[in-house]
Amino acid sequence: MKSRISSFALCLVGVVSLVAPAGAEAAVVTIGNTAAAVGGGSNAEPLMFINSSLGSVGGNATSPIDGEIIRWRVNGFQGPWRLRVVTPNGGLNYTGSGTSATENVADLSAHTFSTSLPVKAGQTIGIESTGPGTFGAVSAPGGTYAIFFPPLADGATGDAISSSSEVNFTFSADVLPAPTIAGAFPASGSVAGGAAVAIPGSDFVDVRAVSFGGVPATSFSALNEGVVTAVAPRSKVIGPVPITVTTVAGTATSPQPFTYKGCKVPKLKDRKLKAAKKRIRKAGCAIGKVRLLDGATAKTGSVLKQSPKPGKVLPPGTKVNVKLG
Repeated sequence: MKSRISSFALCLVGVVSLVAPAGAEAAVVTIGNTAAAVGGGSNAEPLMFINSSLGSVGGNATSPIDGEIIRWRVNGFQGPWRLRVVTPNGGLNYTGSGTSATENVADLSAHTFSTSLPVKAGQTIGIESTGPGTFGAVSAPGGTYAIFFPPLADGATGDAISSSSEVNFTFSADVLPAPTIAGAFPASGSVAGGAAVAIPGSDFVDVRAVSFGGVPATSFSALNEGVVTAVAPRSKVIGPVPITVTTVAGTATSPQPFTYKGCKVPKLKDRKLKAAKKRIRKAGCAIGKVRLLDGATAKTGSVLKQSPKPGKVLPPGTKVNVKLG
């Protein structure tokens, strides 16, 4: 099944590459200060630094997007440190909004750590010591920082005890944007499921789930960060449903729906054959065997029995058999 999906998606490469080139890199956004550390100091008790503005070191002081922090860095820090997402409320007031695991930073050189930490546009990050540590800073004309002593807990809101200008602390984080979907090829399939669908888009990193109208795909595979392929599941309904792709950074919904095609068997009892055929075709079904009972003719008889029963949702073109009497 997996090779079937891959083959199908590859035949569409000329289409999907217009939206998301194969092998495209995720549009990761960095917040914080990536400059090399100079100077600094040490702390005996837990504390937290927030770079309120970055000044000449550039970059993003706050996250410009909603997404997931997938890694963070420190340079010139030693001891037990962790990253904390904070929400600026104006001035020196912040709210704690999420924390990474504590990392024991061995020395003052540059270190990178993996994490999975949600962040929203407008939020920023702080670096927090959970015990005695050492820290470095960099001169940054126009830059400012705030300090919390002790650190601000998640869910808590408070004012920093002090701030300073022309200094920034050297820590940063990479934010993976939530995914986007550009379309689906093909855009329709049978209610029986089994359609191999190529879904072009962006930022398909660590794909967790694909669904059609809220029903999980039978299977899925990320060919690269720009294309996911999935096998459509069975559906109990005929008509359009949204496709969603969920990654570690969020969920995207298709701009156009995937349309399930099928046959919802109509009720035919007491109808003349001509009227029954019309209803069968309109329902996406096909006329099957016609049996004449008790001397009935195709013109005079009415439907006494039918198979399958009314109301069943079946693949398009399913044949409906009738008995006329």
